[in-house]
Amino acid sequence: MCAMTSTKSRIATELERSFARQGFAEQGVEALRAEADVSLRTLYKHFPSREAMIIDALEHRDRTYFDWLAGGAAEGVDHVLHLLVRLGDWLGEVANTGCLFLNALAEYPDSAAIAAVVKDHKARLADEFRLRLERVAPGRDTRDLAATLFLLHEGMTQAARLQGRERATEAAMRAARAALAAEDIR
Repeated sequence: MCAMTSTKSRIATELERSFARQGFAEQGVEALRAEADVSLRTLYKHFPSREAMIIDALEHRDRTYFDWLAGGAAEGVDHVLHLLVRLGDWLGEVANTGCLFLNALAEYPDSAAIAAVVKDHKARLADEFRLRLERVAPGRDTRDLAATLFLLHEGMTQAARLQGRERATEAAMRAARAALAAEDIR
């Protein structure tokens, strides 16, 4: 990895952490610069605008989250439920502040670039449920079930803030198992 890419990646990591902890609108550029421990010139060299900072932070979170979700049981219901299990782990170990992507969209609803990153992330996440369902139920139309499981994922993320991670995870897992059983996927 070249030094420029390494520096940009390190800054994006720090921006993502900072935005996750403190939100997107509260911090000034000077606070973000200090958090990343770089000069203002270096920050703007890699991220010429606040929008660019947010987009790169979201793209960093996207890569981190999909790496987090990887793996799990190779077959059966546990292959599909792995995504919710890992979300529960994420909420306990990494962040329980709601969805960083939706938080960004809420704070910058007029940014087409931020909306595009958010929509891409959510579409890929929904598609991951579909792909896992296709693996355990080949030849079946699982689009509606994938949409249901994606909705449970999203609801679990938000409910964990209010009800606590354990309760939200248990409720989502119970609902997911019921939805899978209703489609005779075991």
